[in-house]
Amino acid sequence: MEKFSPTRINLLFLNTQLSVSKSGAKLLRSKRDALMKDFFRCVGECLELRTKLNSQMRDATYSLHLAKAFLGDIIYSTAYASKRDISIDIKVKNIWGINIPEIEQKAFVRNIEARDISPIGEGSLVIETARGFEKVLEAIVTIASSEVRLKRVGEEIKADMRRINALEEIIMPSIQYGMKGIERVHEEREREDIYRLKRYKRRRQDKG
Repeated sequence: MEKFSPTRINLLFLNTQLSVSKSGAKLLRSKRDALMKDFFRCVGECLELRTKLNSQMRDATYSLHLAKAFLGDIIYSTAYASKRDISIDIKVKNIWGINIPEIEQKAFVRNIEARDISPIGEGSLVIETARGFEKVLEAIVTIASSEVRLKRVGEEIKADMRRINALEEIIMPSIQYGMKGIERVHEEREREDIYRLKRYKRRRQDKG
């Protein structure tokens, strides 16, 4: 820490710095506590979404194997015929000063008309298989947003903990040490002043 001249102005300055540091640490703790609540909520949400995704993936995969067993390789040509481009929109949401990218939710499950295939020619098994994987896609997009948020919140909690530790274990003790040093100098000066005053009085008395 920078050394200060042992003046009362510097003592007041250090005292102000200490108050600001304490307020900063308090605000950071409040922010950290709020982020911790959001973090654990996100953990529960991600676990639930993962369970849902695994279930949908199993169902879609089962439908695919079933369709392939009945239709053979024709299912691949059907998939190629109904392929499409997927676009996603990402917006940035600010939470406690953290910019978190969030994928905008949209419906990926298409109706029969949008598939550009004949339900009579292809059969319901193919359509249900396609629908199952579209549901999987929706689940992946949803969980991606939640897991990105979980990661960013976790990183910010770690950063806040480092800031709090720096304030409470380095900066504040250093300021307090500097204040005590200035206070000791002033106490010594006061004792010297009292000693000089007493000696002056004794000399006056001796002369009188």
